[in-house]
Amino acid sequence: MKNRKVLLTAAIATMGAGAILTAAIAVAKAQTDSTLDELAAHNDNPATDYDAAIARFAQVQAEEGDAINPLCHSKLMTHGNKTERVIVLVHGMTNCPQQFAEFAPLFFEHGYNVLIPRMPRNGLANRMTEELKYLTAEELRDCCNTMVDIARGLGDHVTFLGISAGGSMAAWVAQHRADVDKAVVIAPSIGFTNLGADKLTSFAIMLTHYLPNIGSQYFFPFQDGPQYSYLGYSSRGIGEVMRFGKSISKSAKNEKPAAKSILVVTNAADTAVNSKMNLALVKMWRSCGYEAIEQYEFDADKKLIHDIIDPQQVQQQTALVYPILFDLITR
Repeated sequence: MKNRKVLLTAAIATMGAGAILTAAIAVAKAQTDSTLDELAAHNDNPATDYDAAIARFAQVQAEEGDAINPLCHSKLMTHGNKTERVIVLVHGMTNCPQQFAEFAPLFFEHGYNVLIPRMPRNGLANRMTEELKYLTAEELRDCCNTMVDIARGLGDHVTFLGISAGGSMAAWVAQHRADVDKAVVIAPSIGFTNLGADKLTSFAIMLTHYLPNIGSQYFFPFQDGPQYSYLGYSSRGIGEVMRFGKSISKSAKNEKPAAKSILVVTNAADTAVNSKMNLALVKMWRSCGYEAIEQYEFDADKKLIHDIIDPQQVQQQTALVYPILFDLITR
């Protein structure tokens, strides 16, 4: 009898804990979802001409300050006038514009003006910085909008490319900016590994917001890679990237993408992002009747790393990747 009472008490306690957890997840989803519509809002103010675009870019550079690694300031490769085409290249979180040091010239040599912005909170000279814990989804949205506005004065046709967290920014542009001719979304951080379920993602976002920030550089600092990138991630920064990605998915459920065309590039060997959620985003875009979308996936047997762009990454294969990407983007 005593054992039965113990088992019954344990069962009730387990059920109670389960109910509390279920309720907490539901509350987290409601709280997260309440902020998502705001991330779809934007005030477009495109540069009216080349000189206006140059003036705005100069302002961006002036605001970056002396704490930035000299290699990591926002960059502009210009032919001195508005060209037929301009491309915006956005790096991943913890990296900086130097990620495109060898990729950007390919476009410049083919007549493009090339705009390479620094993502907010990235690119500081102090590689152990905790700056990423202050990153917000709103900052990512505003950076997207500002760079498209500047690009409008640099070229008649705008291509916006991003990788990883920058890929999420490209996805936001694809969803919301009708004045972009092509959005190139590479391995976006719409969701992270093992967090595919909608409610679980919301719960994870809430946890990163309310729990103390965890800087991975203090526990598992990156051992290899570029000497200009940070040595770790911020849990709060990752939570904000997840919230940003969730806002894109929410918009995509009900509205066609605004960009004239979209190219989505994934890597079957990539374990850093949630490929299922990325493919789900493409499916949502198609289900809204959007047809101007192309998909390309690098096969798993190529054994590519997540960052397929930065030549300073260990195990990089840019000789394989660059020609394929360039052809996909320019054809």
